[in-house]
Amino acid sequence: MIAMRADAGRGWGWIVEGWRLFAKSPVIWVMIMLIYMSIIVTLSFFPYVGRLVNALLIPVLVGGMLYGAATQANGGKLQVLHLFRGFQDQDRTGPLLLLGAIGIGGYLLMGLVILLFMGGTLATGMMMDSTGMAVTPQTLVSLLAGAGLVALLVVLILVFLVAAAWFYGVPLVMLAGQNAWPAVQDSLVAGWSNILPLLVFGLISLILMLLALIPLGLGFLIWGPVMICATYASYREVFERPATPSIKLSK
Repeated sequence: MIAMRADAGRGWGWIVEGWRLFAKSPVIWVMIMLIYMSIIVTLSFFPYVGRLVNALLIPVLVGGMLYGAATQANGGKLQVLHLFRGFQDQDRTGPLLLLGAIGIGGYLLMGLVILLFMGGTLATGMMMDSTGMAVTPQTLVSLLAGAGLVALLVVLILVFLVAAAWFYGVPLVMLAGQNAWPAVQDSLVAGWSNILPLLVFGLISLILMLLALIPLGLGFLIWGPVMICATYASYREVFERPATPSIKLSK
């Protein structure tokens, strides 16, 4: 597929387009988000297994919402059942679940990084102490703080990579029919080439998310659909509209 580079200001433009799509069927979008949040919250009550299932299902459910946004943008009628389109289209279910598994792998890697850095630092302190070197509590705290900062940096990089893999990866699988791994590759390349508009998009969406928290979190019923529609607007501009210059991505 071919991705285009967008101007930095398009980060705000995508959110505006997302709002316009949401405003066409606000009641249906709120119903979809209520069902989505109910599923996620219900599964979260089951320790470990619920979180694992959540991570697997999120790309499938988000893919369904993106399908609804695409249907609406192309003149069709949004339906609540669009949320489950990722399950109805069996050719897409597997790749979407695989995207969830890739995300789980990224989160496990984050935990491993934290364990290695912090555990390694403690082991180093114990070895120094066993050799007769005086290891004061202040020294140990300094070692842990340094390791913690390095681990935090690595974790933030991994979080960014997982988010970048999913951002265009889900619509590429759901709407363009790609398999999971090529979609991840294309999403990472397109995300890097559009880093500026995506930074603008991310900062504005973060501010809007904080505002959504104010009325007892009810703002998420609007914030969520708007972000889904804005993500579709970004995908459509980057991958579906011919533009110059362009970047050739994997098939």
